[in-house]
Amino acid sequence: MYIEKIRIRNYRNFVDFSMDFHEGLNVIVGANNSGKTGLLQAISLLSAAAKRMSVDDFNKFNLMRFDELYREEAPKIEIEYAISHTVNGGDVEDESISRMLPFLDTNDVLTESAGTEAPQEYKLHAKVGAVYALNAKYVGKYKELLASNPSFSEYSLHLNRFVQDGYYEWNYSNAATGETVEPQKATGILDVQYIRADRTNDDVRSEVRGEIDSFSKSTDVKIQLDSFWAETSGRLKEILGESLTKMDDLFVNENNEIGLSSGRVAIATDIQMKDQSVSGSYLVQARDTLAEFNLPLDHNGLGYNNLINIYMLIKLNEARRDRGFRVLCLEEPEAHLHPAMQYKLFRYLKRRDEDNALHQQIFVTTHSTNISAVAGLDNMFMMAYLREGTSSDCVQQSLKKQFQDNGGGNQKTTAKRHLAKFLDVTRSDILFADKVILVEGIAERLLLPGFMEQCGFPYEDHHVSVVEIGGKHFEHFVELFNGNAVKKKVLCITDCDFTWIDDTEGNLAFVSKEGYSNARPDHILKLQERFSMDNLKVYSQRQGGRTFEDELFMANAANRGILKEMMKRVVPDVLSDELDVLGLDVDQWLSAQSGLDGRIRKSVDRYLEAFRNRKDALEENKDFYATLAFAEMFLHYASVQKGSLALRLLTDPIQIEGEVFEVPEYIREGLDWLRQ
Repeated sequence: MYIEKIRIRNYRNFVDFSMDFHEGLNVIVGANNSGKTGLLQAISLLSAAAKRMSVDDFNKFNLMRFDELYREEAPKIEIEYAISHTVNGGDVEDESISRMLPFLDTNDVLTESAGTEAPQEYKLHAKVGAVYALNAKYVGKYKELLASNPSFSEYSLHLNRFVQDGYYEWNYSNAATGETVEPQKATGILDVQYIRADRTNDDVRSEVRGEIDSFSKSTDVKIQLDSFWAETSGRLKEILGESLTKMDDLFVNENNEIGLSSGRVAIATDIQMKDQSVSGSYLVQARDTLAEFNLPLDHNGLGYNNLINIYMLIKLNEARRDRGFRVLCLEEPEAHLHPAMQYKLFRYLKRRDEDNALHQQIFVTTHSTNISAVAGLDNMFMMAYLREGTSSDCVQQSLKKQFQDNGGGNQKTTAKRHLAKFLDVTRSDILFADKVILVEGIAERLLLPGFMEQCGFPYEDHHVSVVEIGGKHFEHFVELFNGNAVKKKVLCITDCDFTWIDDTEGNLAFVSKEGYSNARPDHILKLQERFSMDNLKVYSQRQGGRTFEDELFMANAANRGILKEMMKRVVPDVLSDELDVLGLDVDQWLSAQSGLDGRIRKSVDRYLEAFRNRKDALEENKDFYATLAFAEMFLHYASVQKGSLALRLLTDPIQIEGEVFEVPEYIREGLDWLRQ
């Protein structure tokens, strides 16, 4: 039995929110305040143990419009749980049927054939409606409140008092038929355990002790326990004999000093352990397997305690007689856990889920990329909290549904396979961010946070994920957001890879700037044709560069000092010495070309020749091509050390007379769009 769907109205972040789930493991990711905790809270409200409410549980965007929305009727919270269970037609003792019976939707029973000889299977659907509403007998008081024309703060204050004084109550129904159902039948259909992020080992102790107490209530066990306590009590009397004698001398021999003997009453003492709690003697300890000693959990490290607690809570369900009715909500299980332990724990959970061996439905909210990297796309859901104008609501997207192939070819399947392989701990950050920047290589990844700061778009103030995809396969990552209800903005920063040097006529020559301006790289065209998304933009070089490095060079053409320093950081010493003599004056280099050191002559000749034979010989464009020649030379040497160059620029920024290098125009424009 599992929660197949939930619909939440007017509760916390949720105005009117629906979400489908599946059996086993459900991992929910998203930025802070996206509604993850509220979702777990809403699920836990199906449990009788989770009913403490306040005015802050009502959706504040709706509450602020109380004069418009709640003039005739007090605000209420509505939650509908769709619960599914497959019943074997031959299993007449399945307890699930009796639990689900008051909530069954008889018009929605799915028959599944299990073969000609085996009994048929039936998929039952229960719909539990839970409404938190003002009791009808207090409607008059509510009307009086509205008649006083209160301000929002006054309205909230009085409404909270209504909640605290018990004017509000939970009502339950069969959501399919509208028939009212007793509360205990609704809260007993599933055993919902909510383990919060600030958990302690008390969560484990209470769960395990409850299981032990339940076992100890059987008649056979009670008889054995009575005998055990009697033997234990007798042994204690032997050990405490001397002390008991002293107590008897003090209390038992009253000698009618206070009139007890006259009333035929006497003081008697004894030691009986018959009422001792069985579960109270159960301890959870940590064992040091090297030194062979035990420690109480509160003397052990928090990380391992957390791991012990979660593992025990998951495994405990295997010992329960009603294990098919368990729902476990885990909030941020990564708390205090080393990344490697997070990874191993969820690899275990995923394996159990794939083997259909969890025997419970588990909901996990997390901010851990270690967990998302191993949990698997089919188990994950993305959430976001939209704040658009005066309205607000949460949205969600199942990543399993995101990659369902609806007959449009195998693009989604290919993308999913690629992401399953490459969505590692680093790249999984895109699942948690509000906005995403996809870049080709390590250099852009390292330098973009600094560029963002320079553009007045601080990286740390905006939940932006910069992800290096290691090539040009943007389409696989973009597919993650294609039609996704979460609608994250996705900025792709890619290389145009334009070929500047033409050698078809036997001579190297720079081609016309016009060809550069009109070029449309195939990988960019494919992206734009495949994805018609308003929340996607693709930007590439515009100032003459064909990759990130030479565009960075071209963007700083106005500051020759910066260009020279950039060159000196990548070129060999021989070429660096020539730069000190010739600077970045192309005419000087042409004059000195024949006398250049042989170790650099071949590589330098290529770019000087391309400049000399350029097809655009207009004098007004000479400076552009001169800078381009040095940019191509710079790229030649930088291409084999992109990562180390980026690190040097990051740790030792270039400053010439207080000026730092300019952010390339295409990156600046992309960041401007992302910030909007």
